[in-house]
Amino acid sequence: MWALVAWGIFRAGEKSATQLQSQRSSLNSQADELEQQAQAAAAEQAEKLRTQAAQLRKQVQDFWKADWKYLLLAAVSYALAMLISGHYWHVCMTAMGQVVPRKMALWAYFYGNLGKYVPGKAMVVLLRLATLAPFGVLKVATTLTIFMETLSSMAVGGAIAAVCVILLDLDWRINVLAIVVLLATVIPTAPILLRLVLTRLQPGVDTATLAEWTGRLNWKLTLRGWALLSFTWLGFGLSLGCVLYSLPSTEWLAQSPTHFWLSVFAACGLSIVIGFISLVPGGAGVRELVLTVILTPVVGPTTALCCAFWLRITWLATELLMAGMSYLLKRQVYKNAELVTE
Repeated sequence: MWALVAWGIFRAGEKSATQLQSQRSSLNSQADELEQQAQAAAAEQAEKLRTQAAQLRKQVQDFWKADWKYLLLAAVSYALAMLISGHYWHVCMTAMGQVVPRKMALWAYFYGNLGKYVPGKAMVVLLRLATLAPFGVLKVATTLTIFMETLSSMAVGGAIAAVCVILLDLDWRINVLAIVVLLATVIPTAPILLRLVLTRLQPGVDTATLAEWTGRLNWKLTLRGWALLSFTWLGFGLSLGCVLYSLPSTEWLAQSPTHFWLSVFAACGLSIVIGFISLVPGGAGVRELVLTVILTPVVGPTTALCCAFWLRITWLATELLMAGMSYLLKRQVYKNAELVTE
């Protein structure tokens, strides 16, 4: 499993690096073209073309460089957002009668999250179940809580993205896409559908326990999740904004703060949700494409692509760090358990 996860992470990083290299090649080609035009132009025009070419050459060296302080803020914001999601998953497990120490739940959450870089979505479920197996959790109930947390998160992200896109009024086709994404993610989180899934996938569960579970799958739990996960998406959006602030480009300064942040949250929500729906490991390539399309009118194509690259790197590094920290928490749980036994 570790090998598959490592391979998936490598592929996602490789995809982002390839896109960055492509942008550098594009800037070099533009500079070459300007220099060729300068050779055939009049003296005054030739000087302007050479100046533009020199600026592009400088961009090749500097356009991708980011301020580490803002990247650190982006990482902190993303980590806090993920902690909220992990907390909601623990809430769902408790509601389904699965008793797991919070520290172990966080380890399972962050370790399982790395499974998204493996083709398909099954690895996320398998890693979480394998991690919690020593606590005797029931696979059906725990799997359902994973879907509850994941689909609720996508629903909230889709809703935020839809509202932001409509307020921005970018293009009617993007508005339609946002609404379709919203419906595709909200509908599966309805308690009545979750109860239906549970009753169909419950081999080995007695009638009384099943009745207790279905009774807890209500709108109160769903709305609590939406409230908590709204803060998750606030953290995601702020993290993306920090990455943009870390880049040297100043094109976006001409935008109003309202337009800028609406674009940030729209890009963040659509890129993650569409990347999830695409089933591409880690949304590699898909997320970057959507981010670039939404952010280009605001910050320019070069900054948009650089933002996508640094966001991928920052979030990936944060996910690995949080998995490592939660692993230490897991060891502490086992150590305490051994002390109690003794």
